[in-house]
Amino acid sequence: MRPQYSYNPPRSSNWLENLRPLITPPLAYLTFLVGIGLALYLLTYQDSSVARYGAHLLILLIAFPVHELAHAVVADRLGDPTPRQHGRITLNPFAQLNFVGSLLMLFIGLGWAYVPVTPRYMRPNPRTGHMIVAAAGPLSNLVLAIICALLWLSLGTSLVAAGAVEMAQYLRRVLFFFAFINMALLFFNLVPLAPLDGFTVLKGLLPYDLAYKLEGLQRYGMLLFLAVFFVAPLLGLPVIDRLIFDPAITVTNFLFSWG
Repeated sequence: MRPQYSYNPPRSSNWLENLRPLITPPLAYLTFLVGIGLALYLLTYQDSSVARYGAHLLILLIAFPVHELAHAVVADRLGDPTPRQHGRITLNPFAQLNFVGSLLMLFIGLGWAYVPVTPRYMRPNPRTGHMIVAAAGPLSNLVLAIICALLWLSLGTSLVAAGAVEMAQYLRRVLFFFAFINMALLFFNLVPLAPLDGFTVLKGLLPYDLAYKLEGLQRYGMLLFLAVFFVAPLLGLPVIDRLIFDPAITVTNFLFSWG
């Protein structure tokens, strides 16, 4: 499979080429830190129309890259050389992002990232290997959410005891919100519709005959995706709330109830 966006395309004279040094090491890591700082600053605004851009940046700079890196690393470990060949086994977060999907995520709040994989190389067989690789992405979002809860558990009480109540409140708000974002990404990606990870996971879990029949539905995947996530809400059906946001807030509340 060819990637939708090449991280290291041939040199050109267009404006994107001028930005290339900012998203390649070592400047990539400074750009990342500046972006995280901007995100945390935007999240201090009470105005949700401003704060949402902070959330979009956190998704773009942390949640998306970690999710895609998990796919890449697991695929690499299972014998697929494709992610490594495309430069995706790296801590540089910008290597994992899709240019168009990143712009849409930043300004609209709905985007995507992409890591190319080739299932035929994967152990123990293409179907099972691809299922494991697909599951790795959502599981990485669960890990990020748990880390947020543990950070609050370890730091929150100390800040309150030190009298830094406002800082503690801000820290909890940011960590809780980022954990919620990651749980929402987990449940969203586990919806068993192509091109989401849940479709590949379901194919790997089903008996071969049923998985083969499900494979035939992949051609209608985008139509089903649009029906569930765009048409149904327009008709007043709370599909997104029931499938994604309700379970995400329930799990996030549970994680933060530890402290």
